[in-house]
Amino acid sequence: MKKIVIAVVLVLITGVALHGEHDDVRVIVPVMHEGWNLLGFSLQPYVVSDSVVSSGYDAIMYAALDDRVWYFNPNGYVVADTFIMGEGFWLKSFVSAPLIQEGIRSSNRMHVLYSGWNLIASLEKEINPLLLVDSHPTIDSIWGWDTNQHQYKDILAERSVLMPGLGYWIHATHEDTLFYDAFSSQAPPQPPAKMVVTSSQEQPPEPPVYVKTKTWGQIKRER
Repeated sequence: MKKIVIAVVLVLITGVALHGEHDDVRVIVPVMHEGWNLLGFSLQPYVVSDSVVSSGYDAIMYAALDDRVWYFNPNGYVVADTFIMGEGFWLKSFVSAPLIQEGIRSSNRMHVLYSGWNLIASLEKEINPLLLVDSHPTIDSIWGWDTNQHQYKDILAERSVLMPGLGYWIHATHEDTLFYDAFSSQAPPQPPAKMVVTSSQEQPPEPPVYVKTKTWGQIKRER
């Protein structure tokens, strides 16, 4: 059992790079609520002496070991087994607490969008959703998660920005690529009245609450 846990931990930190003391270390603090949370990897985890310097990343890693962190791909939900910068994910939490993410600017500055639904995260900066739609006509829906109401919220209709550390659903009519350095929290240059999409056109998938899986604890009790 210990060998299995150690192997999973090693896979989880595969995407973590070692950095020197002169790197631009940043901190974001999304709040993790009890229940399902739609979060995102926005900063490359900062590592000192082979240890991740971030209580938030530690919390995500241990939740992943318990099969409570899920990515989404064209085939549906999959249990997360590594940090992927710019990727959104679901996390099931048993407590409400700040999720401190300490790290540096990711070297990966793009995100490939599949045709259909994608879970993404902004990187170290906020992104205005109107700018996404303006520069990518393939995008017709952007949704976030309201942790208080436990339901989706239409980011395009609200005109709210995409915040670092959180995850968002984006629906694309065909494959596309996001280049993060082309975005900012500023509104696009043309008046909003000219925007074709004023609210999201598609409904996102449900959280992975109905996905059947077993935790390591359940497997041990069955033995």
